[in-house]
This record gives sequence, C-alpha cells and structure tokens, in this order.
Amino acid sequence: MRELTIYRELANRIQARLNCINKGDHYWVRQHEECIESLKDLLPSGSGIDSEISIDLSNSTGEKIIIDSSFHAMNDGGYYDRWIDFSVTITPSLMRGISLKISGRFGKYQEIREYLFDIFDGSLRETVKEYYCRNCEVVYYRKREELHSCPVCGNKLQ
Repeated sequence: MRELTIYRELANRIQARLNCINKGDHYWVRQHEECIESLKDLLPSGSGIDSEISIDLSNSTGEKIIIDSSFHAMNDGGYYDRWIDFSVTITPSLMRGISLKISGRFGKYQEIREYLFDIFDGSLRETVKEYYCRNCEVVYYRKREELHSCPVCGNKLQ
C-alpha cells in the first residue's frame, strides 16, 4: 500500500500512458487507463456536478490535466435552470503545487466557478491509498477506508 496525492498520481499515470503509447506497449497503455478511470471516480460529483466527469486524455499530459464535466445550475426560484459545461485545467505551480483554471460559459452564474474551484482544488489535493492485487493485476484506490483483501479474488493486497 502506498499513499499518494490524487493530482500527482493522475499526472504520473497520464504521462506513463503517453510513454507507453510512444513505445507501442498496448498492455500498459490499458493498465494506466484503468488506473486513471479509478482515480477519476474519486473526483467530485453530485451537489450539481454531473457524475459523468471525463479526463481529456487526448490533450492531457504529465504537466497539464484537463477534466471536463457539467454543472446543473439552479435559478433564484430553486429550480434547475440549465447545464453549464466546464473544464478544469490543472498545471504545476512552484508555490502551491498545482494551479487550477475553471473555464466555461457561466454567464450570470459566476459564483459557480468559485464553488467548482474550491471543490476540485480540495479533491485533487486529497491523499489516497493505492493497493495492488498480484493475482488479478488490478490497482485499487481508496480515500479513507482500508482495503486488506482484493474485492475480486480475496487475496491479500500490497
């Protein structure tokens, strides 16, 4: 078991995937994509944020990660008004570790941009535990709970 920061592990896996694509190693490309999907599932969803978050692997690198999603905005009457598509661009920062940019057509809902910044900044900086099952060759990430055995085969995890 290793403890990792979500944004660092995402950056490492995205860059490793690109390196494997350049080498033509399709097995490891898929392994890294599965880890990226598992990490993506730890990102915020609910409270207006669409559960269909995607990581733009065609434009992301180890130095820039792009996350796409939508937010369901409410009007002053408390009714859902419209969906706002947005992107979170994560880049390195010498002072803060990472820098986030939230882009989208927020119009009169500018406060949502600030909300999304706070939610994603906190989530990406969270520490996760990485577990590996030698038998299944699967990596699991968990935020809080301990994982002692593989959910698939029951073997002890490393």
